[in-house]
Amino acid sequence: MRTRTIRVAAAMSLLMAMAAGGCSRRRDEVRLAYPPIMGSLPVFVAEDQQLFEKRNLKVQIVSFSSSNDMVSALVAGQVDLLPAVSLVPLIHLEIQHPGRFRVFSHSRMRRDNSTYRLVVKAASPVGGLPDLQGRKIGVFPGTSATRLLGAFLKRKGVNPDKVTFIQLPPSAQVASLESGAIDALFAYDPLILMTEPGHYRALSDSVYAELSEPCPLGASVISRAFERSHPRVSARATAAIQEAIAYMAAHPQEVRPLLPRFTKMTPETASRVNVADVTLTNDVDAAALQRFIDLLYQIGEIPERIDAHRLIDPTR
Repeated sequence: MRTRTIRVAAAMSLLMAMAAGGCSRRRDEVRLAYPPIMGSLPVFVAEDQQLFEKRNLKVQIVSFSSSNDMVSALVAGQVDLLPAVSLVPLIHLEIQHPGRFRVFSHSRMRRDNSTYRLVVKAASPVGGLPDLQGRKIGVFPGTSATRLLGAFLKRKGVNPDKVTFIQLPPSAQVASLESGAIDALFAYDPLILMTEPGHYRALSDSVYAELSEPCPLGASVISRAFERSHPRVSARATAAIQEAIAYMAAHPQEVRPLLPRFTKMTPETASRVNVADVTLTNDVDAAALQRFIDLLYQIGEIPERIDAHRLIDPTR
């Protein structure tokens, strides 16, 4: 069976049809949502290696631009599987509406393999983190990046109250740094790697891993309602993602060329990026998840502390 990929332009019409009951569900069908970024490499590998077809699955793949939108689609029952989504909105969802999803895999971001760091232009007068006081830093939209970066700066002896955080969509980040509208950028590495080598320099290693190492910022989740109603299909779908993750770990050089096929990354950039370290189901680290949850609570990003096992315990 052929895997069908539906891009952003068609995604909304698909979701509206699903919401209206216009799409009848097949017993061997799973609806998968992902963002077209490097973190979705397991999806790209699964498609390239035909791992869904190998398990006789019909997969509807919908491309989204943000984790928040994907989580909203999961809540609405419009998608079943999110193989690459930020853990932060998922924790918010678990607090507000417990038991909607199960985490079956997550990233293990460390200082030496992170893709998120603070950068400045090579010629910037900002020589180190202390020089950021009184400066403007570009960050991703939303509260989590600002709060986590603020906690990182405070840990490094920089008063975050003396820094101005400018929320910028990824499409505007590099241009804002180039123009001088911001002095530094909390950057996602591929965005910077796409530019001329040596044009920027890093002020930090991994911001997230510095706060919580290994950091499970990215997660793969499946709807618990879908697992209950379609246990065999759910098992086959998650097994396909697991096989893709194992293939990534064993063949990092072979999977990098997939990135230009599924993202805007150039082949040259793809050859330099870190292939993310992602857990298999039997490697899910409850302690790492709990540390990250506790961190989010400490910095005021989530309203209450929850037990990490709520995210990973088997669906019954």
